[in-house]
Amino acid sequence: MILEALTHLMTPAPRYVKKMGYLKEGVAIEARVKRCQSAWQPHLDQCKSLIINEAKKLPAGSQIMILGSGGFHDVPIRRLLDLKHQITCIDIIHLPKTKKRFPEVTFEERDITGLIENIFDAILSGTAFKPAGQWYLSQKPDLIISLNLLSQLPIKMNEYAETHNYKLEDAFKEKVIKDHITWLKKQDTAVLMISDISRNYLENEILLETVASLSDLGLPDPFEAWVWDIAPKGEADRDINITHNVGSWKL
Repeated sequence: MILEALTHLMTPAPRYVKKMGYLKEGVAIEARVKRCQSAWQPHLDQCKSLIINEAKKLPAGSQIMILGSGGFHDVPIRRLLDLKHQITCIDIIHLPKTKKRFPEVTFEERDITGLIENIFDAILSGTAFKPAGQWYLSQKPDLIISLNLLSQLPIKMNEYAETHNYKLEDAFKEKVIKDHITWLKKQDTAVLMISDISRNYLENEILLETVASLSDLGLPDPFEAWVWDIAPKGEADRDINITHNVGSWKL
C-alpha cells in the first residue's frame, strides 16, 4: 500500500486524471496483476496470442496502435518489436516505469472518448458538459488494437458524476461504447477488438448471477471467446469468485 501511495504521489498526471481515479486505478492494477497472476495468466496469454497472430500478417515496419495498453501485461510488446513493427501505445495514463522500460515505443496519454476532462470541468463549474470532438488520426496505422477497454470506457465518468450528484443522460454508457465501435470502424484499417462481454458471480463453482458488460451493440459473435478469472475468491469477496466472459472481433 505504501508503494502504491508513493507511485500515485510521484507520477505526473493532469488534475482530472488524478481526481477521477484513473491514476489510482492504473497503480492498483499493477498490484492486482501480481496478486492474481496465476488466475489471470490464461487470459493474458490469449490476448497476446491474438495480437501476435494479427501482427504476423503485417510486413515489417508496420504501424500498430494499441488503445488501452496500460502496463503491457496483455501486450506481447517484445514480440511486436522483434517483428520490427512501430508501436504507438495510447492510454489515459502510462506509469513511468513502463515508459522507461520501452524507449522504442511511442507513448501517448490520451482520453480516447474526448469526454473525461469536459465532464470533470462541467462538474467543477456546475454546467453542462461539451460533447466530444472527433478524433482524427494524422496517420492511419496498419493495425489498431482496442484491448480490454470497451466496457470500461464510461465507468469512471459515471462513478464520478454519481459521486457529485451530476446527472448524465440515461443512455450515456451505451453511447460512449457505441461511439468507440463506430470510431474504430471508420478508420478503414485492420482492427482487433478484445472486450469482456459479461460478468459471472460464482460461489463454490455454482453460478449465482451473470451481468452483461455490454448491451446489444449489433456485433457478430466473437471469433474467439474465453473466460477470464478476474477476481478469484478472496480478491473482491471472501466467498465469491468473479469471472469475465471475453470475446474478440475483427472490425
